[in-house]
Amino acid sequence: MVDQYPPAIDELRALGIETRTLPLRTVLWRIHQTDSLHALPWDQVRTWGPLPTARWDPHPLPQGEHGPLGAAYLGCDVPTCLAESFQLTRFVDVDSNAPYITAFQTRQELLLADLTGEWLLKAGGSAQVVFQEKARTQAWARAIHAAWPNLGGLIAPSAIIGGHDVIAIWSTDVFPPAPELSVPLNSPAILADIAVASAQIGFGSNIVI
Repeated sequence: MVDQYPPAIDELRALGIETRTLPLRTVLWRIHQTDSLHALPWDQVRTWGPLPTARWDPHPLPQGEHGPLGAAYLGCDVPTCLAESFQLTRFVDVDSNAPYITAFQTRQELLLADLTGEWLLKAGGSAQVVFQEKARTQAWARAIHAAWPNLGGLIAPSAIIGGHDVIAIWSTDVFPPAPELSVPLNSPAILADIAVASAQIGFGSNIVI
């Protein structure tokens, strides 16, 4: 347990995995850039990886293109998405790289590895794993995917915003044909709400109302 890296795949399979199922039509949120080197449509996962800044990327090493396996990071609410997306600067920039915020209903049940409970401790790690360097959390993501490739991703405590969970999905199966909402983060229709959510988590912003 000292290094808190995952054990061998056969040991993980023997232990079993704790899971959580998100029901059909669960509403999930995503903030995604539309004008940058890593721009992706709202209904796609990033198949290039792992990225050093992405905590739960399941891509095998070395870094490269690993489609169809990919990663997209989601939240159950807007404050979680803001905190995760702007964690490096603690400043919600609603303009740079043309970020969008998208909400959608899952088109099928989503079976996730559940890292919010006791499983990491049973597997030889601890709850502290989720707060450690991203190379370590990525090793857990790779191991979980290798042991249980049928899982749609994982749910884990956010390392940024206490009391909230982050969802990493690893395929596009969950995305519906159309979102419930997908608008620029600086859209006048939502700007006041984004300002309130930014203040809620203590982040600055360039929002002018």
